[in-house]
Amino acid sequence: MPMRKLFVLWAILCMSSSCYSDRQAVNPVPFDRVELTGGFWEERMRTELDVTVPFSVEQSAPAVERFRRCADYLAGRSTELPEPHRFISSDLYKVMEGVAYSLMQERNPELEKFMDSTIHLIAASQLPDGYLYISHICGNPNVDEMGDRPYSWVVHSHELYNVGHLYEAAVAYYQATGKRNLLDVAIKNADHVNRVFFEGDPAYNGGKPVNQAPGHEEIELALCKLYRVTGNSKYLDMAKRFLDIRGVTYVPDGEGVMSPSYAQQHLPVREQRKPVGHAVRAAYLYTAMAQVDALTGRHDYEQALKSIWNNLVSTRMHITGGLGATEGIEGFGPEYYLPNKIAYNETCAAVANVFFNYGMFLAEKDAQYLDIAELSLFNNALAGISLGGNRFFYVNPLEADGRRKFNHGTGGRAEWFNCACCPPNISRLILQVAGYMYACSDDEIYLTLYGDSRTTIPLKGVM
Repeated sequence: MPMRKLFVLWAILCMSSSCYSDRQAVNPVPFDRVELTGGFWEERMRTELDVTVPFSVEQSAPAVERFRRCADYLAGRSTELPEPHRFISSDLYKVMEGVAYSLMQERNPELEKFMDSTIHLIAASQLPDGYLYISHICGNPNVDEMGDRPYSWVVHSHELYNVGHLYEAAVAYYQATGKRNLLDVAIKNADHVNRVFFEGDPAYNGGKPVNQAPGHEEIELALCKLYRVTGNSKYLDMAKRFLDIRGVTYVPDGEGVMSPSYAQQHLPVREQRKPVGHAVRAAYLYTAMAQVDALTGRHDYEQALKSIWNNLVSTRMHITGGLGATEGIEGFGPEYYLPNKIAYNETCAAVANVFFNYGMFLAEKDAQYLDIAELSLFNNALAGISLGGNRFFYVNPLEADGRRKFNHGTGGRAEWFNCACCPPNISRLILQVAGYMYACSDDEIYLTLYGDSRTTIPLKGVM
């Protein structure tokens, strides 16, 4: 892709849309304030609406059924327990986030019915205190993966990872429809997490604050979104606290997925200087650091982020914008380890690379970050989904011979995956792509992604 020049447009484009009002200098114009008017992105959006979204809803049926069984269990209607699973709920939440974005583009009563009925089951599965993790609620966890009680194995359980995706879905559905049903579930859970992790709750961890960052980052950036939509600074403060305790209050002692660097817990985040470990986790972490810097205006992580970004772009990113070349840990190898045929380059990592670089732009107002976001979006993230909209790559090598089964058991695209994080991740990115096209400050407009589109942005003090 050609390098861009960042256009700063001085104009007043009267009413309809506005920037978020918060402490940062540059704010994204939300996806629900931008209309796609034709061309490449409108065509991709049409495929999402016609094919990918309904297809993804069908694929999410097992995850919905788990909530149905959990709700029945809590209501005393059934003893058929849902099978233990660490993260399948997160895949459903991402599908729901995508559905929410699609409803903003085109109202669909059937999809809205799916959302509301599923939200009803999720709310019915949530404990009165806000806790939401099916296996522990139903009393049948896989102890080796989830611990024997809530939040007893935070490094591996995905409890906070799951609810992070819940928050993102809740914010999207509220923005798209104005309905608070899922947002209220998310707020109830976020208040619970704040209480248990940072204040102390008698029902958890002996009443002592858990005070541990999750093994898989996600809740941090999701809390930033929850802060944006609610205006409640508690959620931004939570995001920052989770960042600041990483690598401080808990450092794993092991190898592989339990090594200190795998989940970026080897050092406090302010002291980290190179990208390490699992690529998706890392990029979600860096996204949250950039967003918190932008939203607080404090730039506490600026030095760390710039060093990480320079090392990543110069030594650990494929020409396609792909991240995480090493298959075993789905993550970063040594500097300049960028193989073609055996490259991993998970689709989720490419999506996260877009998030990270857009967050860096919001914090720094530098167009070089938009160049990398665009590179990763067009040349790796979009490769993760077929033009038909219903076949996917989890892994994206730069070379394939048609024989090596690189893509989780196949030598080509797959219909879905047992670990289905990638399909709904690329889908939700396409569905919210309008939200990456413009940003603004009080007196400036930034064109951040090219595409046929239209929005209106009022500027203060410009006549």
